[in-house]
This record gives sequence, C-alpha cells and structure tokens, in this order.
Amino acid sequence: MGDVVGILIQIFLLVGLGLLVRWRNILPRDQAVTIFNQAVVNLTLPATVFLGLMNIQQFSWQLLKIPLIAVLVICSSGAVAAFIARRLRLRRATAGAVVITSMCGSTGFFGTPIFGALAKSNPAAYGQTVGMAALYSEIGTLIPLLTVVTIVAAAYGEKQVFTVKQTLVGLFRFLPFVALLLGLLFWPETHGGHFPQAFKGTLGFLSSATVMLTMLALGMTITIRDFSQYLRSVLSVNAIKLIFAPLVAIVLATLFGLDPQARFVVIFESALPAIVIAIAYANQYKLDVELTSTAVFTTFVFSLLTLPMFAYLAI
Repeated sequence: MGDVVGILIQIFLLVGLGLLVRWRNILPRDQAVTIFNQAVVNLTLPATVFLGLMNIQQFSWQLLKIPLIAVLVICSSGAVAAFIARRLRLRRATAGAVVITSMCGSTGFFGTPIFGALAKSNPAAYGQTVGMAALYSEIGTLIPLLTVVTIVAAAYGEKQVFTVKQTLVGLFRFLPFVALLLGLLFWPETHGGHFPQAFKGTLGFLSSATVMLTMLALGMTITIRDFSQYLRSVLSVNAIKLIFAPLVAIVLATLFGLDPQARFVVIFESALPAIVIAIAYANQYKLDVELTSTAVFTTFVFSLLTLPMFAYLAI
C-alpha cells in the first residue's frame, strides 16, 4: 500500500508542476501539450505497453478475464449513467455527456504510466501488472471506446453512421494498440533470450518519459471552472466513475476468481478518473462540451481521495 500511495503522490506532484508551468507561462501551453501528448501516444506509451507484456511470465486464459471485466464495468457504468440522466430529466446533449464521461477511465494516459512506475519501484510485487494493465487498457477500454461509446455519443448527439472499417482504422492508427499486438507476437522471442538488449534498453528510455510527459500535459490542461450550474450532473459522473465502477470491479474480480495481481489491476484501473478523449467525443457529436470538460477534470481532483481508498481495498 505504501508503494501505491508514494507513486500517487509523485504523480499528482507532477500534475501540480504542470499547473505551475502553465501559471508561470514557462512553456507555451497549446504547443507544449500537443507535443507532449503526441510524444506519449506515438513513442513513450507504445514502449511502455510492449515492455509491460515482456514482464508477463506466462500467458493463461486467466488474463482474458481482465479485458472482459473492463468491458462489463464500462457497460454497467454507462447503463447507470443513462438511468440517472433520465431521472434528472437532463436535456439530450447533457445526458449524452454524462453517459460517455461515466463510461471509460484514463487507463492509457493515467493508468499505464502509474503501473509502469510501480513496476519500476517494486518489480517483485508489481512487475507483471504493467502487462495486465495494457490488456485492460488497449483491449478492454480502447475497443469499447471506439465502438460502444461512439454509438452512445452518436445516439445522444448528431447521429452518424458507424462502420466496422472506421473502428479498425482507428485501432490500427493507435500505436499503443499496435504495440500490444507486437508485444503478443514477439512474446516468445522476448522470453527466449533472443531479443536484442539494445532494443530493450532503448524502449526502457522511452518508457521512462511516459509519466513525466503525461502528467505535465494534464497539469497544463486543467482549468478551474465554476460548475455550480452542473452540480448534480458532475457529482453523478464522479460517483459513477470513481465509486460505482470500482465497486463493480471488486464484485467481478471476486466472481471471476482473479489472482491478487490481476485483482489489483482491474480494481485500480476501474477507479481511474474519466478519459480526456470524452471531451473530443462531446465536441464531435455536439454534446454538452462544457459539462464534459468540467466532469472530466473534477474526476481527476476527486480521485485524489478515492484512488488510495480503492488501492487499499484492491491489495
């Protein structure tokens, strides 16, 4: 538990540093955030995913339960959010924003770096969790994000045609997902003593920058808003994303009989704040962008309180 809290403190200190960089105008915000995010998606996060799979000592059918639980958590959260939005009698664009923001967590930009840092600090206890987190993120979250969440956003907003081709193109353009496939393909080589150490070392250097770049970009993006007009909607998203979702994960982890490391991964990943991409979805499908943005960033703030609690319950 001490390792987890220590890493979380370091993570949020980096977010605070990003806020300071923005406040003092040390770097041009828009250009820096764009460059940082592109570097993470195209370089450092794929390296983290690939190395995470290298740390898995043995693949088993047990591992398939991890992305399955992720999908069940996402669908359950979306269903509850839709019910609450209906009870609150929200207008359609606002209801859609509540639903899509409640569904997926920041498992790639926030979760994977955290597990990478944990594995580095304590390889014996958390070494294999990086690969498990990659399965949760790149299969259990990314695929529903490009399919189920897209359909929900289109249904509440401007109805657009959903095609399998668009989904496949989106998947194979997302380099962390490609890194996942390559990691699975070359896993026998990485464990057979034939994988070049120079290549592994280079990936290690890239991976080590993921946490810093991700958290600085997040800190530079956060904007403090008055959300009193959205109070019930924002609190609903936070309750679903930060409390309901991890509680569902606890139940499913028990029912599926996960081992301790897999249990820790699915509960912690389910407790992560809302995914930032929800803002882009809200903008694309003409949902309530201001509510989405406010809800996303408040989940990061309130996760300071809930993440340590669920990390304790997960261990």
